[in-house]
Amino acid sequence: MLEHCNCGQRYDLDFRLVDYKKHVSIDNVPVLICPKCEHEEILPWLRGDMSALLRSLPLDAEPYGLDFTDFNELAHIVYTIFTCSEVDTKDALKAEIMASCALRINALLDLYRCAGDVGDSSWMKEIEARLAQLTEKVCVNGQEVRFSPA
Repeated sequence: MLEHCNCGQRYDLDFRLVDYKKHVSIDNVPVLICPKCEHEEILPWLRGDMSALLRSLPLDAEPYGLDFTDFNELAHIVYTIFTCSEVDTKDALKAEIMASCALRINALLDLYRCAGDVGDSSWMKEIEARLAQLTEKVCVNGQEVRFSPA
């Protein structure tokens, strides 16, 4: 994760409401914020997922809102730890995120096996997408984890 802004100040983590084309409000988007120059940016390892979500959103109905943590496994984990954990250091936060990611990956793999056992290919595809949100971005026990449905 980026730790310092271009101005030299250490970033803070927060969650923001993002308005997209004045039609969709997306809550709980993890962002890095510089307390000195007020620069804000979406967490770099979630930008691609956010872009994919924005491309998939319908814009022809009434304005609406959604929660990013409902669409992204990693954002959900980070939000839950950020709002519920009592960790007080950056290293402890990272460790708790990594441990939670490992647990969630194991749970999703168990679900994937169940979906395969019942032959539910649409459920398997949904789980594959959720696993990809985690495994493309995390390391477990110091090793990079990648999920491959093959």
